[in-house]
Amino acid sequence: MTKINILSQGRFHMLDLARELDHTGFDIKFYSFIPTSRCIKFGLQKKCIVSLFGIIAPFLILRRIFPKLSWIHIKVQDFIMGIFMRKCDICISLTGYVYAPRIAQKKGAIIIMERGSKHILEQKKILEKNPHKKNEAIPNRNIKCNLKAYQFANFISVASQHVKESFLLHQYPENRIFVNPYGVDLSMFKPLPNIPKKYDVIMVGGWGYEKGCDLIVEAIRKTNYSFIHVGSIKDVDFPQEKNFTHIDPVDQSKLIEYYNQAKVFILPSRQDGFGMVLSQALACNLPIIGSNNCGAPDLKKMVELPEYITIIKDYTADAIVTAIHTAIKNYEQLGERIYAGNAIENLTWEAYGKRYANFLHKIIKQ
Repeated sequence: MTKINILSQGRFHMLDLARELDHTGFDIKFYSFIPTSRCIKFGLQKKCIVSLFGIIAPFLILRRIFPKLSWIHIKVQDFIMGIFMRKCDICISLTGYVYAPRIAQKKGAIIIMERGSKHILEQKKILEKNPHKKNEAIPNRNIKCNLKAYQFANFISVASQHVKESFLLHQYPENRIFVNPYGVDLSMFKPLPNIPKKYDVIMVGGWGYEKGCDLIVEAIRKTNYSFIHVGSIKDVDFPQEKNFTHIDPVDQSKLIEYYNQAKVFILPSRQDGFGMVLSQALACNLPIIGSNNCGAPDLKKMVELPEYITIIKDYTADAIVTAIHTAIKNYEQLGERIYAGNAIENLTWEAYGKRYANFLHKIIKQ
């Protein structure tokens, strides 16, 4: 049985990947600082879990007290995993780790680096334009770490076409890039009957420049639409007008209630590797407004009725106003139809895992 080590800080999509690859028959060990009980809550078998929470906890406390030292716990985890993790055939790691994957590679493992955003140099270009930033867009240590990881990785796994294209801009070999859109839990996200639509537009996630939230504010102010945001406040102030509603972050199981209170979903990201909230909104059957710098174009190719996903043409408030008008009309025409159609099964975590498993079988044969 092929042994696979998966290295992650938190949950992200990596826990879902570990669970699904376990289901497809691989021998999985998931190394993270997530408590074992939380991993089990999200469906990962105890035999797959190697939690470093007890070791890393003091460094997580240090991070809260001194935010500028947030990188230390990652370096410590990287070093500990490099020493103690088992020998494996394949090592799947976030790009923040270098030491442990290199040790695995020296012992014969194939290294797959998971990159959740654009190539870090392209990401930096976008984030440097943020007028709200108070510190450097991306610390140099992060850039060096990522570039090193790209260099020695056998493959890079990304979730969207635009992220792949950002690597091609830097002459990364196309045959070493694996594109696999993230999944969604259809038991957790679905349309709910008889829920009043209290809001015209919803956005879920960090409220900031990176997600295009400054443009959302301008666009909503040009209309009479009601808007709700669910998530943390980052670097853009949230308006206090009566048609703007903010809800602090909630447990993922509660999100379905908010999705189903809205007519359309918006995510005009300037930089977003994929945006799993897009798939959640789609599963709840909300027409989507997205940009070319998130997973919306990928989802548009996957659904049966792609006209219900609107891609903004440029980053202006007027472009977003036009897109909202279109999406609201789409909502009114949608009725009881599920616009993803039968393709909804391609959007599950199970489908994501099967695509990944097929990729792994292919590279093992090579």
